[in-house]
Amino acid sequence: MSMTLRRSRPPGRPASPARSRGRRAAPGAARVLAAYLAGAFLLLAVVFAVAPAQGPAPAAPAWDYQRETVALEGGGALNAYARWAVRTTAWLARGSIERQRDVHRLSPLDYLAGEDAAAGLAAWRERHRLPLEGATLAAVTALAAWGTLRRRPGRRWLVALLMVVGATVLVTRPQAATGLAGRAGTAVPNQLLRAAATADPGVSVAATGGGTEAVQRTVAGRYWTAFVGEPLSRLQTGTTVLATAPPAAKPGVLGSLRARVTAVGDWAVGRHGLERAVIATLALAYAVPFALALVALAMVASCAQALVWLLALAGPLVAPLAADPARRRAVLRWWLVPLAAALALLAAATLAALAVIRVAELTHAADAYLGVLLAGSTAPVLAAALALRRLRPRRRPSRPRALPARTTAPARPSPVAVRGGAA
Repeated sequence: MSMTLRRSRPPGRPASPARSRGRRAAPGAARVLAAYLAGAFLLLAVVFAVAPAQGPAPAAPAWDYQRETVALEGGGALNAYARWAVRTTAWLARGSIERQRDVHRLSPLDYLAGEDAAAGLAAWRERHRLPLEGATLAAVTALAAWGTLRRRPGRRWLVALLMVVGATVLVTRPQAATGLAGRAGTAVPNQLLRAAATADPGVSVAATGGGTEAVQRTVAGRYWTAFVGEPLSRLQTGTTVLATAPPAAKPGVLGSLRARVTAVGDWAVGRHGLERAVIATLALAYAVPFALALVALAMVASCAQALVWLLALAGPLVAPLAADPARRRAVLRWWLVPLAAALALLAAATLAALAVIRVAELTHAADAYLGVLLAGSTAPVLAAALALRRLRPRRRPSRPRALPARTTAPARPSPVAVRGGAA
């Protein structure tokens, strides 16, 4: 019979520093996602700097906003400023539309580096086909024999065998692997856009029925018309008659209006320079915040797409680790949860971009509606405001109250000491 004395740690006593260093808390999902996004952003910046895109992305049909010609006649400083302001507005709107369009049609890493890397890997595999096949067969045979003949039970050999199979799939089918990883990043925005089109109250979006591209073209067309088409039409004709006309038909419509209506001719040649400057300034002020918000959301979506592409491409190498129970939690923390979080972030950025476009349209519609209501009544409204200000009784400033005089306390008689002796 043996007795062993064990010291128990008091309940209020903290653990030793050595134990706390040995048992460090694992980083949370938010930290892992933030670190992965920062790495994806740096990788995108390096790829853009080393191998920038040459020309436009493939399979991009021209839309109406790309055929629009932003041109104004007229000389003078005011007309020159209006011309610069409306061109800046068109540049901002065009850039924000194209950035959102790229989110729905391509993955940035797949387009910039994935396709070229897959083609290079396929060419290298064809040059070294026999050595690769022999090495793969030898590795698979050795792992199978090791797992069968070893005495201790375990699954490391199975994990290694599955990783060899995953690496073989990546090497033998690089184009298919990169293509699937790229489509994983574009499927989420397209599905959300298709779902949002069914819930959009706009009849033009709900009735398109031409797929995701048709819905996106309709949304982009409304956004362009509201922030570029209508101001440009006001600068050329004084009205919004050219806003909804096709870009190819606008010069003919403008020429016929100038020949028939004298006021349209005055606007077209630039005789309303001050009005043009005011209209162009207001259009630029409306477009700047919404365009910056759309570009920022497109950047967030691009980083999320790059992260999804990297994690999906690493799936055949990382997923086999889940066969070992000791590594399942690590696979969940470092691969599966970040992949799901990146997809959720991509969906949130897409929904936020649709919300920004919708808010921009509602803001522009509300401003146009107020302009219609106040047309011809601006002077009476200003006169009524001035009259109310005149008739409002003025409040006289209150006089400062006099401070109460300080009452001095009566002086205490000073004590007098009398000393003396016999008189």
